[in-house]
Amino acid sequence: MQRLFVFFGCMVTGVVAQIFEFTNIPIPNNLTLHSYYLFHVYATAVGPLVNPSASVTFKNFEIRWSDGKVGMGEYKSLQVSLIPWSKFHNLVEGTRFCSGERTLTFKEEAGVPIFNVGKEQDATFPITATDEYLLSVTNCGDRSGATIAKGEVIVKHPHGYLPGHKIWTLQWWGWFTWINAFICIMWVIAAARHYKALVRVQKVIAACALSAGLEAAAAYVQYKEWNRTGTESKIFMMSTLFFYSFKYFITLRMLMETAAGAGVTMAKLETRVKFKMDVVCFAFLLSQWIWKMIISHKYIMLIDPTFLLVITVPGTLLCFLIFMWVQRKFHEMSSQLQEKKLSEALTLFINMRIVLVGTVLLATVALSIQLADIVLSATPWNLQWVPYDASPHSVYTLFLLALMILWWPNAESWKLGYSEPVSQEEKETLGDDKVQAEQVGIAQTDVL
Repeated sequence: MQRLFVFFGCMVTGVVAQIFEFTNIPIPNNLTLHSYYLFHVYATAVGPLVNPSASVTFKNFEIRWSDGKVGMGEYKSLQVSLIPWSKFHNLVEGTRFCSGERTLTFKEEAGVPIFNVGKEQDATFPITATDEYLLSVTNCGDRSGATIAKGEVIVKHPHGYLPGHKIWTLQWWGWFTWINAFICIMWVIAAARHYKALVRVQKVIAACALSAGLEAAAAYVQYKEWNRTGTESKIFMMSTLFFYSFKYFITLRMLMETAAGAGVTMAKLETRVKFKMDVVCFAFLLSQWIWKMIISHKYIMLIDPTFLLVITVPGTLLCFLIFMWVQRKFHEMSSQLQEKKLSEALTLFINMRIVLVGTVLLATVALSIQLADIVLSATPWNLQWVPYDASPHSVYTLFLLALMILWWPNAESWKLGYSEPVSQEEKETLGDDKVQAEQVGIAQTDVL
């Protein structure tokens, strides 16, 4: 009985690249086909023409049997192949994919790259059509119990080794890096001009802008290196995730503490309250990190959409709860500022509430795009950078720009920091110059 199993070995081995390495992976049982990986091949061939720039290479295969012997000997029935996913069920018959000669066969002539481990040392085949290709290992013989000790399957495109659906992502991160660099430089220049008057929120905004810029640069270098070498660098990947996490962590803390009144109506929050905020921020980041790691591999692993929807729920609910809490705190803070007749701070906090609501609405649109992609899985290759890269990062950038406009540094920025409250009536009685002189003499604390 011939058995067909479609699963992805990369979920076990952790390989995410256009160079798939077999390392001590058991071969399928006799008369069985297993699939291990999904290559996204971008070929520029037109019609029957063969593009020599798109190819797959099989090399350095070593088979180790259960008795310790190495090599295939006379066993010629183990094949490694790349099968077009869009034509898979038209090519492979579920119960009759092994021929009488004990080799892999298809229902129609297809020109699929097939590497016979027992007959060849290594081989290179051209790939003529853009498609998703399933890396499969077929055992059409009568033996089992061996292990693929090592072996490489290398797919190269006209642009390099980056997966075909990621080349547009690389280009997007390149442009986005320049945008973030410009934003960061503008804020640093403005902050440097009035650095003595800066409050904590303005300093945190600078840290957010710098983190966003470093995240974009790290992501661009990550994809650039991936395209050059064929493997995803763990160092650059972890750097991108670190700046991604740090950016959101300090942003959430800034919003939560500012909304609670730290540095505005009080010097600082209690340690107990700050600890609770840290726990909430960490829980949000953990859920987002796990989601981001899984969702970035959805096209390669063909992950079940239902599972993707399930793991999207916790982070979305937590984000909504944080938003509701911050909005309530901002409302309470606005009432306090109105009672104290601090009109300038009141206007600032009202505008921050408007910005926060607008950001949530844009984030909802971005989430809708992601959910549509998860459910339909029909996003064209040249637009796959939109749901999980461009949409969320663009929303954050717009949010950051809005905060920069509201908190743009000037010589009187220090007045937004915590100090002994001076009402509007006192300002009118004492005069602006005297009030300013009194406030300068008061120890200022930053907004956080």
